[in-house]
Amino acid sequence: MMPIELKLGRVIRMNAQIFCLTTWTVLATSAMAESLYRSDVTFVSDADRQAEVEKLTAIETPSEHQYLTQIALEKPDVFARQLRRAREILRIGGEPSQISSKLMAEGFYSPDTQSILEAFFLSLHPDDMINISHAMNFVIRVNNPTDVWTHLLDATGKLDDYAALECAPNQAPTKFLGPPEHQYVIQVAHPNMELSLWRFDAREAITYPIAVATETTVETYRFIDRFGAELGILNRENLSMQLPTGDVLQCQKVGASIMRAYQDHRRELILAEKQL
Repeated sequence: MMPIELKLGRVIRMNAQIFCLTTWTVLATSAMAESLYRSDVTFVSDADRQAEVEKLTAIETPSEHQYLTQIALEKPDVFARQLRRAREILRIGGEPSQISSKLMAEGFYSPDTQSILEAFFLSLHPDDMINISHAMNFVIRVNNPTDVWTHLLDATGKLDDYAALECAPNQAPTKFLGPPEHQYVIQVAHPNMELSLWRFDAREAITYPIAVATETTVETYRFIDRFGAELGILNRENLSMQLPTGDVLQCQKVGASIMRAYQDHRRELILAEKQL
């Protein structure tokens, strides 16, 4: 017959193993959930990426900024390597003319672009390995001549939900039954009250900014996207959004808490699918 001490020892070891396994499962599930509950300034959905590449490809004589943006969107890994080589050039240093020449060889031609490049590297931690997200961060900076995206790229302040908008083309919205690209959350940055439009990507469960307000009048908000193009003009009185294509989205204001609850519900569905 097994002594009681051995029995207790075996039970304790088994309980410890079960506890460790349960704890690991809970932590893993929490980590998975946490990874779904996030916002990402540099995220680009497949649809956004494809649409932007098509617009850039159609330009007969692209500017340097447009050319760099197209490379970054079409070949993000290649562009990240270009940035890593440029960073090494600046790290080694040398005569300004030599540095400029080497940066031009890596595809960064103008003094303006090289200045943006240098400021971008200074914003990184020395140990940061430049990845695709960093590459997109740089692209946003290149297309940000008036600094309207700076408060999001260098976010240290607070962002609050201000209001949600549900929009539909030339008709009344359909209470979240329309496509995700017609659903926005407006966020306000304190203390300067900068407004930005955010969208929810259902497949990745990521909330990401698509535009910021560049001009505010009594009647309208004018928004531009991350690539410097106009996204639309929102009429503050009737909540119609005029798009550059001439199309009009008729929007209705929704409590931000309602839109967030709706997005959280979709996140939960995605999380449940991933756990099956």
